[in-house]
Amino acid sequence: MADTGDWKKIVAGISDEQVLKLEQAAIRIPSTTFEEGALADHLANRMSDIGLDVEMMEVTHWAKPGKTTRQPIARLRGTGGGPSLMLNGHMDPGVEMSGWSVDPYGAKFEDGWVWGMGAHDDKGGVVAAICAVEAIVRSGVRLRGDVVVCPVVAHKLGGAGTRALMKKGVRTDLAINMEHSANTIANVCVGIVMVRIKTKSPELFFRYSQEAKAQYMNPIEQQAEIMRRIGPSLDPIRPGGWLRFTPHPDLPGFPTHTFDTMHKEHYYQKSYTGMSSRECEMIFQLRTVPGQTLETVRDDVQRLLADIKKDHPAFDAEMTIPANGMEDGWFQDPMEVKPDHRLVTSLAEGQRLASGAPAVVGGWGRLGNVGDGNILMSHGIPTVQYGAGDIRIYKEWPTPDERVPLRDLVTAAKAIAYATHRLCA
Repeated sequence: MADTGDWKKIVAGISDEQVLKLEQAAIRIPSTTFEEGALADHLANRMSDIGLDVEMMEVTHWAKPGKTTRQPIARLRGTGGGPSLMLNGHMDPGVEMSGWSVDPYGAKFEDGWVWGMGAHDDKGGVVAAICAVEAIVRSGVRLRGDVVVCPVVAHKLGGAGTRALMKKGVRTDLAINMEHSANTIANVCVGIVMVRIKTKSPELFFRYSQEAKAQYMNPIEQQAEIMRRIGPSLDPIRPGGWLRFTPHPDLPGFPTHTFDTMHKEHYYQKSYTGMSSRECEMIFQLRTVPGQTLETVRDDVQRLLADIKKDHPAFDAEMTIPANGMEDGWFQDPMEVKPDHRLVTSLAEGQRLASGAPAVVGGWGRLGNVGDGNILMSHGIPTVQYGAGDIRIYKEWPTPDERVPLRDLVTAAKAIAYATHRLCA
């Protein structure tokens, strides 16, 4: 247990006014993916004023080498001998779309709700983390372990900011990824892998021989056969079929998939992709469960294609997994830490104390979602995903009119402060 006296001193430093002020400031600074610099500067200045050691890190766009952005790495140095903890959340908001009933950058506060782009995805999480650390510093309580606060860039580009942190060698013993989870503690989350399949055939004009026809299967129809055998998008994939996995009790309905893109050119029409008219290309994604790996997915897709080839000798397909090579940001392993891990139990106790209700632990609050926590976990850092904001209040997600209750942000800040103190003391 955290020292009761220390905890009271820390939690006294977290107020509605403190959280709301920083949340509104963050929302009012646009921070589109790879245009996060202004928000990075604002948060870096705030964390420096609190007393953290702040370093600004430049991040280069993985597909556009001349394009850069920046992210702060702020460290509250401990006295030594305690575990270190990363608080990680992304500055770029969700999909920027039309249809807002309020100014998406106005940070409207009404009836207890804060409205705006990134209100909970993920600016609210970043704000809660910074306010939690600020309260620890202001209380005068010293921790033994370091706390590293990382508002990262380009989550929407497959976690490019967090990947850059890992490449730089930034490591901690534990991490909390401040993703919206309705303040539940997601100790288990799905993974994602994008699959590219290109089908090919010889050209077949209307003057064809029986021999030529026997070697021909339309590239679009080849893709259709793949889709038929996989099944409709978003349908749960059943055990014992083409994909090998063990169902996870906290991830009902997964693994699943969606067909994302398909391209086919024709020699009579303008070419948009540069592909031959003999080719058709499809990308689909799988949301995977713990136990599935890149290797098992590769094997499963290869076996599916081989089975089609047995039934259709003219079938000709090649796959690329991940779809754009190993640098593809949209490959993330599923993640899981045990519910009795000290990271989970500490945050659960913080959530209970802050909210007055038992914490919810499991996959529910992040069901179907991946976060930068998946990346941290794949680098050996035990991680949970946690933060205010419940996407189930909307008809669909992403959506305009993003909003979050201020009380949930304050609860998150208090829970994070408790967990940080307990873990790093």
